Amino acid sequence: MIRANKGDQIVIHVQNNLGDFTTIHWHGIFQRGTTFYDGVAGQTQCLIATGTTFVYNFTGGEQYGTYWWHSHFRSQYVDGLRGALIIHDPKDPYLNDYDEEFVMTLSDWHHEESESLVKKRMAKGYDGYNPIPDSGLISGRGRYDCSKAPQGSKCVPDNPLAIYVIEKGKRYRFRVINTSAEAPFTFSIDQHPLRIIEVEGENVKPITINKINIAVGQRYSVIVNADKEVNNFWIRATIVKQCIHVTPETINVNSSLNYKVTGILRYNGAPDAYPTTQEWDEKILNCRDVDHNLLKLNPPRSPPVTPTDNFTLRITFDNIDGVGHALVNGSPFKPEVNDPTANKLMYGGDETPSMLDPDQNAFVYDTQNGSVEINLINENMATHPFHLHGHNFYIMAHGPGTVPDPIQFNLVDPAVRDTITVAGASWAVIRYTVILIILVYGLSIVILRYFSQIQWHVEMGMVGQLIERPSELKGDPIPPQVKSICPLYNDDDNNNNTAKKRSLEVYKNYYKRSDVPNHSRHVGYKFMRGSAY
Repeated sequence: MIRANKGDQIVIHVQNNLGDFTTIHWHGIFQRGTTFYDGVAGQTQCLIATGTTFVYNFTGGEQYGTYWWHSHFRSQYVDGLRGALIIHDPKDPYLNDYDEEFVMTLSDWHHEESESLVKKRMAKGYDGYNPIPDSGLISGRGRYDCSKAPQGSKCVPDNPLAIYVIEKGKRYRFRVINTSAEAPFTFSIDQHPLRIIEVEGENVKPITINKINIAVGQRYSVIVNADKEVNNFWIRATIVKQCIHVTPETINVNSSLNYKVTGILRYNGAPDAYPTTQEWDEKILNCRDVDHNLLKLNPPRSPPVTPTDNFTLRITFDNIDGVGHALVNGSPFKPEVNDPTANKLMYGGDETPSMLDPDQNAFVYDTQNGSVEINLINENMATHPFHLHGHNFYIMAHGPGTVPDPIQFNLVDPAVRDTITVAGASWAVIRYTVILIILVYGLSIVILRYFSQIQWHVEMGMVGQLIERPSELKGDPIPPQVKSICPLYNDDDNNNNTAKKRSLEVYKNYYKRSDVPNHSRHVGYKFMRGSAY
């Protein structure tokens, strides 16, 4: 976990000992003025070679709240290359409303490494859905039915659960982050209401509810009052089964996944025993966000009234040469890891946005002091969480069908966040204001319900890029250490740097979407596993 204070300069040395390339993305951090440290392979930087160290150096500026970091190269973060990033605000308006805080991550877990799963998911002729997880985790701890474990494998029965010890009479802030590859969760704590105070780096007027739906990439801060008898209470993070689609052909279709993932809220002095408490007797709508009408900014601010730039993004799936792809406006994104977009368009680059290939899925706007409206049209039946880099956005409205209805727009006090769930066969409209500092933003579409965020569909091409103020972008230089990790165009290398000597062809062949699943360079990652085996 990484902690900082609002306004701090954050300097992180990433030493890559994976035996593979990598990058690290700082999920939710705007990177204003430092887009080259956003950590997105093929968009904002080249790859960090194994055996080398790369330094990320950025500030969150005025940002505060709950974020996370993860690999943004292939599906590495699914295997555990991820963690929390918390930015504290010494002037937090809710600082006196709680005594202590916990950080909690919710995630799904696969016993097979993700690269193998991607290979199967993108195999020619594959006709199933996304891989089914083997277990769910609360802060890295989960369980598996050992009677279903493969013969000869190591399985720990009754693996320890995540336990949070609290003092009666105190108030606790829980920062809850969904770091899954696919699973959306319904989160609750028996007999303890959840008072929401922050959503994805935005303070909100407190609202108390008993259960929270939390999609991949989303984050909530909730206050829990320890006002019950000294006892043990179930923490519940239920994977929403209705949001995960399955056919007989689906990878790991016979998974022994227990959808009811649990932890324990234990009052100090309570016995070391499992809780006997009952779940809240309350039904909430599956595969949907917390009602946006409940999430009011504190302090309030209004959205841009008349956008200067409008885009429509249609989300579809198709088979290309027998391989399933995820499309934005009919095109799967193909990252150019040897020559990322930032290198092309920023100072010293030799391209303009109009020169980018169609498979770069670039959406360009260059209006000074303008504002952007994006229509997200989900043309398939699955629910899709959509995450935007570089901006939090106003959620103007959402609804069924494929044609947005401006009559429904909230022009006064819409919810603001960086990840929205768009239901199947539905639309959503978001807006945000163009800032003076120039960036290249990644646009990741995350897919839940019967597809995964995230990783499976990012790997299949569901990514777009927003190019903001390209006329100013050319004057923004990239630090030499960022460019130095990119491959050379020839073998001229007086410094004998291994990373720099890798040829362009190695990079180009390494991340070919049309050639997936031919990943042949994988080296097993040695990440700490929190599941049962």
